[in-house]
Amino acid sequence: MLFLSTAVAILAALVLADLALSAAVIRRLRETEAKLIDMTSPPASGLPIGSPIPHFVSPDGQVSNADLAGSPVLFGFFSAGCRHCPAQAEALADRSQEIASTDVRVLSFLSVGEDAADELGPTLQKAGLLVIDDSPSAVMAAFQVQGTPSFVLFGADGRLAARGHDLSEVLGSR
Repeated sequence: MLFLSTAVAILAALVLADLALSAAVIRRLRETEAKLIDMTSPPASGLPIGSPIPHFVSPDGQVSNADLAGSPVLFGFFSAGCRHCPAQAEALADRSQEIASTDVRVLSFLSVGEDAADELGPTLQKAGLLVIDDSPSAVMAAFQVQGTPSFVLFGADGRLAARGHDLSEVLGSR
C-alpha cells in the first residue's frame, strides 16, 4: 500500500510540473504571436481621420479631386509586384455591387513598373474607375500611402472616414 501511495504522489507531482510547464509555454507562445503580429502589420500611416481629400490629378489627367466633390469615394492603391494585392483586388471586385449600392464611387490606382505585368487591371476594372501609373505615383504621395494594398474612404463631406490595408477593415459594416 505504501508503494502505491508513493507512486500516486510522484505521479501527481509530475502532472503538476507538466501543467506548470505547459502554462509557461502557452504564455510564451501568446507573447511571440503578439510580437509577430506587430512585426507583420504595416505601420499606421497616411492622412489622419477627418482630413479633407487632398488635391490631386491622376497621371493620365482622367480624374482629379474636383471631379469627386460631394460624393463618398473609396480609393484603392495597388501595385503589380505586391503579393497581397491580388486578394484585395478580388475582394474589391466581389464587393463592387454592394459598394455601388451605397453610392460610394470606387477609384483604383495601379502602379505597374516597366518589368511588371498588369495582371490586376482586369480585376480592378470590375470595381470602378482604374488609373494605371507606370511610375511612382504623386497621387500616392498626396494621400500619404506608404504601402500597397491600401484603401482610403472619404465621406460625402470630403473628409477621411476610414483607412487601412484590408478592404473589410475600411468598409466595416458598410
